[in-house]
Amino acid sequence: MAAFAFITLLTGIFSLPAFLLGVGMACVSWVEIRGSRSLRRLDLTAPRRLALNQLALGAMLCLYGSWGIYGVMTAPSPYAEHLATGGPVAEMLEPIDALQTMLSVVVYLALIVCGLIATGCTSLYYFTRRSHIDRHLRGTPAWVVETLRAV
Repeated sequence: MAAFAFITLLTGIFSLPAFLLGVGMACVSWVEIRGSRSLRRLDLTAPRRLALNQLALGAMLCLYGSWGIYGVMTAPSPYAEHLATGGPVAEMLEPIDALQTMLSVVVYLALIVCGLIATGCTSLYYFTRRSHIDRHLRGTPAWVVETLRAV
């Protein structure tokens, strides 16, 4: 996650939405790293924090994808100047313009859908870990738990 945050920050220097996504991803990765440490210490609050962290990431990806779709649908076409002139060049560029718009929307929709599925499933996984940790803590001698938490 931190690597993707770094790449997003680098490539989003000139795009405010991409830069904000990178900052959000950096925050999510920080919480993820701290949460994994808490999980290793068998902290019962860690699964919920990690699950909510994944939901936050899913929300960020949805917002970014939605903003991207809005931008594609409302921004002027990069071919607008050539399309306005009419003639054979405009006829050739018209399907390319429509294809570019459609592919951009599909990519942003895929980001939203895949982001929701991945973060939703990961969040569900984390939410279910609390009962496993609790069961482990109840069935394990205290000295073993203390040793595991110390490592």
